[in-house]
Amino acid sequence: MAVGQFLPLQILAAGYIPWGLLLIRYLIRAAQEALDTIHPILGPSETEYKKLRYQLSVAPALPTLIATLTGAGFGIFYWLVIMQPAHPFILWGSSSLSLAIDIGVALLIWAILGALFFIALRQSRILQQIYPRIEQINLMLPQPLYALSNYTLVAAVGGTLTNYVWFVLVSLTITHIDSAIIAVSLGLEAMIVVVFVLPLWSIHILLLEEKHRLQGLLNERLRKITIDLHQSIDEGMLERIDPVQKALSSIQIQQAVLDRASTWPWQPETFRILSTAIVAPLLIWLVQRILSRLFT
Repeated sequence: MAVGQFLPLQILAAGYIPWGLLLIRYLIRAAQEALDTIHPILGPSETEYKKLRYQLSVAPALPTLIATLTGAGFGIFYWLVIMQPAHPFILWGSSSLSLAIDIGVALLIWAILGALFFIALRQSRILQQIYPRIEQINLMLPQPLYALSNYTLVAAVGGTLTNYVWFVLVSLTITHIDSAIIAVSLGLEAMIVVVFVLPLWSIHILLLEEKHRLQGLLNERLRKITIDLHQSIDEGMLERIDPVQKALSSIQIQQAVLDRASTWPWQPETFRILSTAIVAPLLIWLVQRILSRLFT
């Protein structure tokens, strides 16, 4: 590589540093906004609420430092053991100064990624513990519960873009992608999916339990109305059949509405956005690799 020349990978890598810091800041704000949105239906006192909000705004020093150092250590392994053999000119520049800069940037990137994943997982865990404190679950009015999915969507899409943009650029600059590079990207994406699903699972269970409770009540009422209908027919009290039939139809309509009620705490478009962000780049990459093999 000529002196003064920059590779696209190097330019992108440098941009990951401010992007990671901005994403951390945005995740903190999004988590706080999610908590503020569901605050009216939470059971904790004002003091407990302020404590929860504070926990979402900071991260413990020692675990964060460990996560940061772990990320930096993995970054050295990733660049020297995985990337360098497949892309030998990415690190070994024209001078010791360029080598030091490349390794320094790699350390910063993975250190920030380590802190980012730790903070995202920690916030997800805190928010997951908040939902069991909700005083009343309204299956027919779930909008306040969607606040958390907006946070997890930001975390998942932001992490997915970070992962895929890097992987696509690497695939465009390397003739043969080592399986270890693919494994790292898939592992990161698995962690991103966990960040999205983990805090939502508890509220899904609560919504599912509430749905089963309401279905049980309707089934019991349906049983009683059916008994009344049969008694009216057996006793020849035909004047009672019409109101009983109307009550029976009303219960059946309620059952149909309840059966269609979703127990997943996100809007349909939220899941579509996440699915598109994850699946579409994979399909594009697979098509690209297939076409390149067919025409080379």
